[in-house]
Amino acid sequence: MAIEGFSNEQIDQAYATAEKAANQFLAMGNTQAAHNNHLIMQQLVAQRDRNNAATASEATSGGPDPDAWAKAQAAEVERRRKINAIESLRGLMNEYGLSSLMGKITEYVQQGYDADSVMVMIRTTAEYKQRFPAMEALARKGRAISEAAYIEFERNAAQLERAYGLPQGMLDTETVTTLLTNEVSASELEDRVNMAAVGAYQTSPEVKRQFQDYYGISEGGLTGYFLDPEKAIPLLNKQYVSAQIGGAAAAQSINIGVSMAERLQEYGVDQEEARQGFARVAQMGSLASGRGETVTQQQLIGANLMDDTQAAQAIRRVGAERAGRFQQGGGVVASQRGVSGAGTAATR
Repeated sequence: MAIEGFSNEQIDQAYATAEKAANQFLAMGNTQAAHNNHLIMQQLVAQRDRNNAATASEATSGGPDPDAWAKAQAAEVERRRKINAIESLRGLMNEYGLSSLMGKITEYVQQGYDADSVMVMIRTTAEYKQRFPAMEALARKGRAISEAAYIEFERNAAQLERAYGLPQGMLDTETVTTLLTNEVSASELEDRVNMAAVGAYQTSPEVKRQFQDYYGISEGGLTGYFLDPEKAIPLLNKQYVSAQIGGAAAAQSINIGVSMAERLQEYGVDQEEARQGFARVAQMGSLASGRGETVTQQQLIGANLMDDTQAAQAIRRVGAERAGRFQQGGGVVASQRGVSGAGTAATR
């Protein structure tokens, strides 16, 4: 583009045309064409500098307007201010995904507003509110979050979605908005995503059934349940582990209610301890029936999973009685948590 000899008025018109074209190409994803127009804009700026230098020279050499040089300098300062404001805001809008607002931003800057004032006005636009829907809700609660922190939360959510194998789009805009509005932190989000992934996609059918039986949460609703910010993390952890404990019992055909599962969780029993403990309970199941003295299922659970010494003594007594009666299977041996050696006694 031949711009040598352009007046400042022509430069202004050409600059606006090139800027509009650059914005349009950016919106279409044609970065090369946008870059070419940015180069034209730079050439126009350089030509304006030459024009202003010539005007200043005329002023200092006794031209007709003694204030021409000062006016040219002031005009140049204002022009550079506008260019700097527009370019800095362009970078932000590209990062925010709001490059469509550049026309409005350029208009505001040309009217004399600085970058900070323009951002205040941009935050009131429908486009901004649609892009950052949690901002307004947080403001009503007296909370503040920067656009950079908002975008970082979105990126973190997308990374967690991929890392934990959740279906694409599970952490969509609506879900992220709800989490941000309820001030869910990045670390809490990871805890929730982990439970959602394991609970909904990687856990056993027995555990899923216990969620349904204990808490009325169907398999299809597990992910949403864990991501619901209205549910506190400590409660989710309690219910999650309790369902795992109930699932470990069910895997051994042992039915325990929610109160027993939650008691075991509060005692500190985890999934692996439950799996091993209920395997021992199942082996000793014969001691709960038959002739003579018996033990209850609760005693078997208490001895094997809750260090209940009285229950362990009752199991030893019943096991010893049956072993003596039938001369089978030896005694009962105490283990670190629970008892062993009682499951070979006869049931009659």
